[in-house]
Amino acid sequence: MFFFGTLMDLDLLALVLGRRPDTAQREVAFLRGQRRVFVAGKPYPMLVPQQGGRVEGLLVNGLSDADVERLAYYEGWEYVTDPVTVRTLAGREVATEMFTASSGVLPDSTRDWKLDLWQRKYKPEALVQVAQTMARYGRF
Repeated sequence: MFFFGTLMDLDLLALVLGRRPDTAQREVAFLRGQRRVFVAGKPYPMLVPQQGGRVEGLLVNGLSDADVERLAYYEGWEYVTDPVTVRTLAGREVATEMFTASSGVLPDSTRDWKLDLWQRKYKPEALVQVAQTMARYGRF
């Protein structure tokens, strides 16, 4: 699975999965033809097509069906999975999936989303909210 937003943060990813993926499962990868922007009115991102664009993200290998179910619960209605091909730092092309914004989600195309900004400004509150959300997983 390729992550381009908040799930690139290993603390948040660990809360969602209920475990931290091993270092051997994770690698930096790039998706071409896209730009990462804020979702309108939200602190998290979505991708929009952009000629010549390139988005850096995190490729996580070896996720189980249970992991993917937890990810889908976290993402909610706003995101659906789509197949993509990414390129690793080693130049290897990998066919995988990622969560992309569903049709009802609108971009704020004027503002590029950056992980380090999100970590400084929004991460502490997000970790609390995600812990609460994932505590409800499997109950409803």
